[in-house]
Amino acid sequence: MSGPPAPRTTSRLPERIFCATLPGLEPVLAAELAELGLEADPVPGGVEAVGSDAVALACLGARTAETVLLRLWEGRQADLPRARREAAARLPGVDLELRPGPPATVSADAAGSPLHRRGWRARVGAAPLRETVAAAMLRWAGWKGDRPFLDPMCGSGTLAIEAALSAARVPAGAGRTFAFEGWPGHDPARTAALRARLAAGGRAVPVPVLASDRNAGALRLGKKNAAAAGQADAITFSRADAAAVVPPAGPGLCAVNPPWGLRLADGAAEAWRALALLLPRLRGWELVVLSADRDLDRLLPRRPAAALEVRVGGVAARFARYVP
Repeated sequence: MSGPPAPRTTSRLPERIFCATLPGLEPVLAAELAELGLEADPVPGGVEAVGSDAVALACLGARTAETVLLRLWEGRQADLPRARREAAARLPGVDLELRPGPPATVSADAAGSPLHRRGWRARVGAAPLRETVAAAMLRWAGWKGDRPFLDPMCGSGTLAIEAALSAARVPAGAGRTFAFEGWPGHDPARTAALRARLAAGGRAVPVPVLASDRNAGALRLGKKNAAAAGQADAITFSRADAAAVVPPAGPGLCAVNPPWGLRLADGAAEAWRALALLLPRLRGWELVVLSADRDLDRLLPRRPAAALEVRVGGVAARFARYVP
């Protein structure tokens, strides 16, 4: 008996997909998929979405998705014949999601590799921030590339690079190939047209993007990553302690991923004190911080205006937004 139907992308019929994201970021991803023209509903662990070319649009355009699964079959587990189940289990990229009670699903991994791997990271530094988490943090903060950007603890540059790529309107999947492009029946011309459509709004980054760190090695890595991402000219890197950074006049967005007490215990409190010293100079700026240690973020002299609870690397954390 044959397996589940082979994935195809030639039809203009709507495709049903599931896009995974980190817990807490489901509404952020749902909003992004809606902007791409899909009907999107957040569910625990991700977003169920429907639309024409949903697979390609999500893989090519979603900055905050971790994976994209095309739904091939859904129903009662008892209605999936054993032979089909076994055949599906042998197909590369096909996932059998069989739970006690309906619905059971058969899905195909449309990306083939994690979507946070944009392809520009030279090497993994200490405790790197995922590109998808950085993108979600910026979207949640309302980043549109219309005001100056600053990361005063930039490390390997993830937040600044994502800010520059987003401001330049470079699609998340630019320069990458995906598993769905090798599926039977894939239409390369159709995917090429989608790539061109998503890239049509590209522009030079219109605002200053500033990244600083007191660690010279981190800065060298950040510059190498920015060059690999094609954003070397868009980001100004400088060596400075966050406590001494002087930002340009606002309004602007400062986004920072300080050391967490659970992540890098040594120097974490010092970094948060430096951020507290910077805060008065951010007059007219919004500040968004990723934190997993509430004791440390109490070092800031303001209470956040908004917060989003998330899980990063299995650790309970939050995005906290501070306004002028």
